[in-house]
Amino acid sequence: MRISTYIRALLRNEKKFVLFLIGGYLLLTLLCFFILLLPFSRQQDVSLIDHIFFSVSIVSTTGLAPGNFNETYSFIGKLISLFFIQLGGVGYMALCSFILLRKHSYLPLISKKLLNLEFSLPQKYPQVAFIYSVFVFTLLIEIIGAVFLYVGFKDAGVANPLWNAVFHSVSAFCTAGFSLFNNSLVDFNTNSLITNTIVVLSLFGSIGFIVLSDFWLKLWRKRSKVTLTSKIILVATITFIIFPTLMMFVSDVNFFAQGSDGIELSFFQVVSAHTTVGFNTYDLSSLKSTSVFILIIVMVIGASPAGTGGGIKTTSVTALYAVLVAILKRQKRIRFLSKQIPDTKIYLAVASSIFYTVILIVGVWIVLIFDGANFSLAQIVFECSSALSTVGLSTGITPELTPVSKIVISFLMFIGRLGVLTFGLALVSKVPVLNNKIETEDIAV
Repeated sequence: MRISTYIRALLRNEKKFVLFLIGGYLLLTLLCFFILLLPFSRQQDVSLIDHIFFSVSIVSTTGLAPGNFNETYSFIGKLISLFFIQLGGVGYMALCSFILLRKHSYLPLISKKLLNLEFSLPQKYPQVAFIYSVFVFTLLIEIIGAVFLYVGFKDAGVANPLWNAVFHSVSAFCTAGFSLFNNSLVDFNTNSLITNTIVVLSLFGSIGFIVLSDFWLKLWRKRSKVTLTSKIILVATITFIIFPTLMMFVSDVNFFAQGSDGIELSFFQVVSAHTTVGFNTYDLSSLKSTSVFILIIVMVIGASPAGTGGGIKTTSVTALYAVLVAILKRQKRIRFLSKQIPDTKIYLAVASSIFYTVILIVGVWIVLIFDGANFSLAQIVFECSSALSTVGLSTGITPELTPVSKIVISFLMFIGRLGVLTFGLALVSKVPVLNNKIETEDIAV
C-alpha cells in the first residue's frame, strides 16, 4: 500500500489514527532505550528492566527512577535524556508540525488530528498559532528559568552551575522531575531563588500552552478575551494548590512545627504533585499518612490540558464539579463561570475519570500481588498514582520493587503520557463521534 493511500485510510479509521499516536510514543521510547544502552551513555551497569523503566520515565516525563539517574548515565547519556525529556514534554507531534510549518504554510489534515488528540485542543482552536506558541514559550521560559537557576546554583557553590541550570530548567518546565542531585532538591529547601524558580517553571508547564497563548494574544490585542478553557484552568490551578497546601500544613506535625518554613515546604510539595513535576524538597518517606493522602489526591487530579503534565486534568475535574452542582441545584444545563459546558466535554470528563480509576485500581492490584508483603498499601497507591499521573514523586520504594511491578509501573507511566482516554480509545472497536447540537463555548478536557 502506498503511503498516500495508507494515510487516507488512516483518516477514515479513527482507531488506526489513535494507534498511530501511540506508536509514535512507543517508537520514541524504544529509541531512547537503545541509545541509553550504548556504552558511551552509561557509566555503570543496571538491569535491562531498569533501562526500560528509565526510558519510559524519561519519554513520559515522569521522573520515577529505579536507581540513581546521575550515577547510572554518563554526561552524554544525561544529555540524550534531556533531549528526550524535551521531546516528550512538548510532544513529538508538535515538533513534527513545527518542521512542516517551516517548509509549508499549512498543516496536513493528519497533523491537525494528531495535534487535537495529543493536546486535547478545543474545536476550531488556531492550530498554527498554537504550534508556534509551543516553541516560542518553551524556548523563552526555559532560557529565563536557566538564568535564574544558574545564579542560584552558582551562589550555592554547585559544581557545573550552567549545566545544572539548563538541565533542571528543562526538567521543571517539561514537568519531568529528573534531577542531577542524589536527593532531588532537598539540599536547596531553604534556597528560595532555586525553589521558587522551579515552582514558576513547573506552573508554566502545567497550565499549558493554551493559557500562555491566550494571554499573549490578549496582551498584544489580537484577541478580545481569553478562552473559557484558560479561565477554568487558572481557577482550578489556584484552588488545587491553596487548599491542599493548607490541609497538608495543619494536618502534618512535621510541617506545622516549622511554622512559615513548614508552609513553604508544604506549598512546594503540593505544587510538585499538582503540576506533576516530581521534584521534592522534603524526604517523602518521612511524610505522615495525612500528607501522603493529600498528595495522592492532588496527583490524581493532575495538571491541565495542552501542557506538559499528566493526571485526570483540572478541566475534567471542574466539569465533574459542574455536574454535581447542576444536580444539587436541579438545573437542566451544566454551567461553570456562567458558561454552559458542552455535553460532549461532560461525557469525555466522566469517561476519562472512570477509565483513569479503573487503570489505577488494576495497577495497584497487580503491584500488591508481587510487592504487597514488602510495602504498605499507601506506599503502593502513592507509587502507582505518581506513575499514572506522570508525577515522579516516590516514598523511596521504586528501586526495591520486583521486576514485574517495575514493568507495571512502566506501563502506567506510558499510559499516563498518552492520556488514559487515548489509551481507552485504542481498546474499543470504533471511536465514537459525539455530536453536540447546543451551541456552547468549547473547552479542552
